[in-house]
Amino acid sequence: MNELNKDQNALIERFGIMLKSMGSTTALGKIMGYLTIVEPPYRSFEDIQADLKLSKGSVSNTLKIMELQGLIEYFTVPGDRKRFFRLALKNQEYLLMRQITETDRMISIMQDAMLLRTPGNAEFEGELQKFIDLYKLLQKKILEVIKEMK
Repeated sequence: MNELNKDQNALIERFGIMLKSMGSTTALGKIMGYLTIVEPPYRSFEDIQADLKLSKGSVSNTLKIMELQGLIEYFTVPGDRKRFFRLALKNQEYLLMRQITETDRMISIMQDAMLLRTPGNAEFEGELQKFIDLYKLLQKKILEVIKEMK
């Protein structure tokens, strides 16, 4: 177990609040913040649980979600049965490409909605088209960022 100081704990809490406000969980934010500030930048399941004072179930579920989302990865050390978790910072291109896929899905669904809805509300239809255009622009910008990263 590692002792976190007051400032570190405050920053971890800020991560938790920020991620929760973005639709995720507080635990995910806290684990992300924790793995961002600890040195070395990896920790065992037990360290995460003890240092963040989270339940086993919460840590287990959150680490599974984070791994599925490509946010973390784990490794093992020969002779040690523990798994060590770290942020998957090298996965950024993959995460951005996933965002492109999700954006494609959103554009497609919204375009289908435009076709299926009963016309007649020009203001709403204009706002819906703006929404679709925004997602198309977002997609274009993400592709530009990926090209710049290479």
